[in-house]
Parts: sequence; structure tokens; C-alpha cells
Amino acid sequence: MDNSIYQSEMMDFIKKFPNNGNVMIPIHGRTKKYGTDAYFQCRLFALESANRELETVDTNNWEGISPGFNQIGFRDDEAIYSRFNNQVNMEPFVIERNYHGLEKQDELEIVEEFRLLNNLFFDRAKNEYVDLIKEKTVIRIEEGLVTVDRKYLKRYLSVKGMVMLVHCDSRYFTTKVDQSLPKDSNTEVMDNKIYTLSFYENCGNPFSILYAKTAINGCPIQECEYWPYTESKEYEDYAIGVDEDGNEIFCTSDPSMLSNCFEEHNESPNYLTLVFFKREVLKKYYDDPDKYSIESGLLCCGTLWSIYIDNESNEYVSAYLGDLGRNLSRKEQMHWKNYNITIDGKISELKFSLDFLSRFGSSESPIFIFQNEYKKLNQIFKEKFGYPLFLKLHNDDKYILKTLRIPFLESQAEFDQQILALVKLIIDSVNERGVELLLSSETEKLSGSISKLKALFSQYKLTDYEDKIKFLRNLQELRSSSAAHKKGKNYNKIAKIFQIGEISKIEVFEKIINNAIDLLIYIKNNLDKINS
Repeated sequence: MDNSIYQSEMMDFIKKFPNNGNVMIPIHGRTKKYGTDAYFQCRLFALESANRELETVDTNNWEGISPGFNQIGFRDDEAIYSRFNNQVNMEPFVIERNYHGLEKQDELEIVEEFRLLNNLFFDRAKNEYVDLIKEKTVIRIEEGLVTVDRKYLKRYLSVKGMVMLVHCDSRYFTTKVDQSLPKDSNTEVMDNKIYTLSFYENCGNPFSILYAKTAINGCPIQECEYWPYTESKEYEDYAIGVDEDGNEIFCTSDPSMLSNCFEEHNESPNYLTLVFFKREVLKKYYDDPDKYSIESGLLCCGTLWSIYIDNESNEYVSAYLGDLGRNLSRKEQMHWKNYNITIDGKISELKFSLDFLSRFGSSESPIFIFQNEYKKLNQIFKEKFGYPLFLKLHNDDKYILKTLRIPFLESQAEFDQQILALVKLIIDSVNERGVELLLSSETEKLSGSISKLKALFSQYKLTDYEDKIKFLRNLQELRSSSAAHKKGKNYNKIAKIFQIGEISKIEVFEKIINNAIDLLIYIKNNLDKINS
């Protein structure tokens, strides 16, 4: 016998739904995932109305979820406008937009209140609604089937004070069965659901229909996690030093438990106690430049949060103990704790001057100096000649300047990545057409940005530029023989020039970036000698 007609897989799903162990649960649309042709739909009801709805498996009262007028009784009765145009305060969760075949494709929308309450972003490429803060998919629309994160749904139902009813119409068709089928429908009622399995024939072909209606209730309002029911913030402990035996001393980052300039808290450490971290703590943020930005002394996550840091050193990063607790979420605090170290570090002169002397200064970190000089030179060059020396990066490359850094580790892959980035910035991005406009018409036709820069320096009789050109050619060769192609004899030769293998890759790159800074300053200081 074809036992599939009894829809055992779907029946098992319905009996457990919505607590099937899945994060995402289906609430609207068609699917054949459970061995049948099934269609889900959902509505929100007040508790009393939901209980009445659970007395039957039909959806006869589920019409009317669009704004409009409703008239009860005879023609002379007043037509009353309502938001959802029904008499039982039923609300939609998924809205089917039907454009009647007028050139535009029909589409599904999620009710606005849910989207705004959770500040969801619609990723059109993936057809998903995403909570960007928690980096979590909340709604997924896949081939017309809508699934929702169960926790977000229950939180929403909690604040609404409503119940979601999910109706499933599941059908299985076959051509024959080996024994007679039950003539009566089998209806079962449980605490939060009702379902009926019925059997029929059409032109001698048997089929079964399963109607099921399930109530999904919200969580307790105290657990909805919306203000004022948000969880109290928790704080990580950080190592802030060592005791007389060399054991690490830990202290909470809870600002309310720390001493400050105005009050003491049982001899607890000061809010401004320095906490030190491995530089790799910043890698997570450098690797996601669309979300995070790192400047001298500041780390930002969009406009969501920020924290003042001391990132001047090439050996470590530091932050104030109180800032870690005040500015970072528990998740971010835990990330930073993974890189917490106890060392004999100190605050940089720049941060000390800014925080304690209220004096602004310039970063001494080679990376931040390079970034500032790069932007400054481009601006001055454009003001003088009407176009920049370095062309604007392609949208897919715009992250390069922001993420340029001294490598965190002795990693060949990271070293190669930073060499590629630097070459793109100071060699590949040179405005060759702009440089050509500054050259004499008698200048022979040249190929490549380095040759054109050399001709420019030579034509205007700049001095001591040979080392700058040599640096660019060596850097280009390092990129070609190391990062861009398979390493071989050419790499071994250029590696000796840059002392690769003699000193650390971190030191090598720091020397390279300092040479790049010298190049930018050299060009900037000699612009007055170049005429358009």
C-alpha cells in the first residue's frame, strides 16, 4: 500500500510544530519539503478569538487583511473604514502584494510593525530580512516560502499581546492504493492545535487532505528583550597587572564599580586604568570595513557604538578599563578579553596629550601618517592642477586605504596582502593621464606610472628623486614576484633587497611604509616646482 497517502511525515511535523527544534519555522507559502504539496498561511488574533478559531480547522474567517471599508447588515448601514477590514481585529504578518499582472511581479511583504520594531534590513540579493546588529537572519523568503526566526516571532507576539495561528493545507495525490481508505475524517485536538486528515477520490484517483491549525503564543513580556525589559548588562573582568608573585590581577569593567577622579570604590582600580591587548584584537574590525572603521585612537561600529583606544604602538593596543565596560556590548567585551595581555606597556604621548593635557597632536604611527599624507597630497595636487595625483579607487577597492596596516602576525599571506594594497595605492592608482599633461610634448611615449613619474621629476629638475623611483620599482618587483605570482628566483633576489628573512615581516613592512611616506612628502614638498 502507498502509505504516503497518510502523510506520516507531515503529521509528525504538525504534531511537534512549532517546537521542531528548528530556529526558522515556516509560516507562509508553498513547500514540498515534507513529502506533500503543502501551503502555509498565518494570521494574528487576540487570545479569545484565537481560542474560538482553534475549534475548527477551516479558515473561513481569514479574509480581510487589507485597509478598506466594511459594511455589516443591510445596504443602508454605515460603511466603516478599518486598517485590516475585518470584524475580529485579525492582523496579517505576511502580506501578499498582487499587482494583477500589470507588468510588475507579485511579491511578499512582512508587516511593517515587525520590521520597524526589530530595525530589520532587507537584503534583496538574498531575499532576507536581517538584524544587522546581531548579524542574524530573521525572515527568509525562499521560492515563495516564508520562514521566521522563532524567538523573534515569540518576542513580537509578546509585545503585541496576540497569538499567531498558522494554518497548513497539505495534500497528497496518488494513482492507486492497495486497500480501502477510511471514510471518516480523523480530527485530533491538542492544547495548541487542531488537525484533520481526510481521504477522497477524484476520477478513481485517491488523495488525502490534511488541515492543521496551530497557535503560537508569545514569550512572557519580561523576556521580550525590548526596552524596558532589556537584560541588565554584564561586564567582563580584565587582567590589569600582576601581583608580587607574578599572578595576573583581574578587575571588573563595570564603570559603577570603579573609582574615578570624584569618588573611591573600596580601593577599586580607577576607571582610567590601562588594559593591554594583542594587536590582533583589531583584525576582526579591519576585516569588515563596511561595518567598522579604525582611526588613530578610535574604533567605530557605524554609529552604533565606538570606543577610544590607543593604537599608536606596533606591539600592542590599549584601552581604559571603564571604557571597555561602558562602550562595548558583552559580546564585544568577550572578544577583547581573548586578546587581553599583561605587559609593561604605557600610554602613548599622543593619547596622554589629548586625554590629560587637552592638546591635539598628530599620530606617530606610520600607517596613520601614510593615510593622512596620501589624502593631503591628493587634495593639494587637485587644488593646483585640477585633478588628483591618485585616481579614486573602484567601489570594490575603496576599503584598501582604510584597511592598510602593519601586519599583525608573521604571516606571509597577510604580508602579501598588505604589499598588494600598498602597490594599488601608490603605483596602480597614479593618474597617468594627468601626469602626461604635465610632461613636455617632446617627451617620448612612456609606459607605466613609475616611468612617467620619473620623467616628471626629471623634466622639472627635481633633485634626489632616484631613490624614490628605485623604491617604487623594487616595490613593484616585490608585488610581481611575491604577491601576484608564484615565488621563484626573482623573489629570492628582491627579498634580499627588502631584508626579508633577516628581520621580521612586521619590521620589513614598517620600513616599506616609511619609504612610501617619504615619497608622498617628497612629491608634496616639490609641487611648487611643477607647472601645469
